[in-house]
Amino acid sequence: MLKIVKYPHKALRKKTKPIKTITPKIVKFSQELMKTLVPKPGKPLGVGLAATQVNHLYRLFIIKMPDEKFEVCINPEIIKSSKKMLSDLPEKDRFLEGCLSIPDYYTFVNRPLKIKVKYQTTKGLAKTRTLIPPFSSYFSHELDHINGVLFIDHLKKSPQQLYLANKTDKKKLDPVDNPFA
Repeated sequence: MLKIVKYPHKALRKKTKPIKTITPKIVKFSQELMKTLVPKPGKPLGVGLAATQVNHLYRLFIIKMPDEKFEVCINPEIIKSSKKMLSDLPEKDRFLEGCLSIPDYYTFVNRPLKIKVKYQTTKGLAKTRTLIPPFSSYFSHELDHINGVLFIDHLKKSPQQLYLANKTDKKKLDPVDNPFA
């Protein structure tokens, strides 16, 4: 299992370069990344994990897809975004983002509602998919990671309330001032 680095680790601010060839080393790394995200079957640590979060500068991440399976996405990109944003949803349908590299902090990030994406699998197959919430946010969040952007950076563009998991009851979130500003 790989070690997930925590903010402010410098790898979290690095932009990765495309993977030219999917080598056995890349395949093995993606398997290790999967074991890190899902250490026990059915008990994932989160919904996605990027290479930069384990101090590797590969342009790849793993996310939970609409079929509820985790998929390795190599050289991922968003090829089309809707004009409608998550903020266009009724308040009750919005959700907070968190990050394994910034544990216990959560905030709303206004992202496109629907995105069309493309990426490669570990077998080199090109895939194109259309994603809607929450999967569109998962993909966008992990793509941000491999571009050196963190979810807390979105607070600068669109100030939202930041929350911290309560120390005694992790299911409860307490509003806090932004310590990352």
